[in-house]
Amino acid sequence: MITRGIGSVVKGMQALIDFEDVTAHNLANVTTAGFKRINMTFQDVMQSQVQAKNQNGVYKDVGVLSNGARADRTYVDFSQGGLQQSENKLDVAFHGDGFFKVRYNDIPDDVPYDERNYYYQRTGNFALTTDNYLVNKDGDYIMDVQNKRIRITRDPETDNLQDMNRLDIQKDLLIGENGQIELNNAMYRATLQKIQVCDFADKTNVSTIGEGKFLPMYGKDAGLYTKAEGTYCLQQGMIEMSNANTIKEMLNSINVSRGYESMSKILKTQSDTVSQAINLGNISR
Repeated sequence: MITRGIGSVVKGMQALIDFEDVTAHNLANVTTAGFKRINMTFQDVMQSQVQAKNQNGVYKDVGVLSNGARADRTYVDFSQGGLQQSENKLDVAFHGDGFFKVRYNDIPDDVPYDERNYYYQRTGNFALTTDNYLVNKDGDYIMDVQNKRIRITRDPETDNLQDMNRLDIQKDLLIGENGQIELNNAMYRATLQKIQVCDFADKTNVSTIGEGKFLPMYGKDAGLYTKAEGTYCLQQGMIEMSNANTIKEMLNSINVSRGYESMSKILKTQSDTVSQAINLGNISR
């Protein structure tokens, strides 16, 4: 019983260290486009029922004693980040919920569908390959509503990439709020593919795999579905910034430091008490 306090304090200090690691990760990504901050929940390690004997000699419950807390789980905060205008017509940002569906660039078109070949992201700073396919910064392909790679040329069905099939992206490219891609200039107008927008019914079962990429947790059903038109909004020429706030994360870090310092003092007090008890036991022999 005399060491219970030490065990509780040590568990609490370890939980604060874990929370500080999460806070440091958020602080490191406050300027990362599309970053979603990580949060942490805590739980009691074990609760003991406390009883007391009344005047009739009967034990009755008087409360619950916690044996400490520990880090329970981390989860992604999918709240909206601020939108920042860019000079690139290929940049697309979500205003509200939604994810782009992305296929790894080493997966060929003719393989059977396998969900393991895809991941989901909020970041929309896109580019074009040399053969005019729409890709993210890692060169992975953005999918359309038919689960095909998106190709932005006047005639996507041909491999002819001569000048007559190319376009001026900054002048001719339009991406609607519904993800519809169009080419529009004084001489030419065409409706091309439509960006596929997905979402998760239960985002608590969605985890990050790093660099703004997300997947359902292993063995969990996150309720993946394709969003219907009118339930999302895309903004061309915009980038969604990180939803981590420098001031809030700094305050979290300061609170962790204060809590850790307080627990260190409690730990010293508990340790001194144990030492005194040991010394008294040696004297009484």
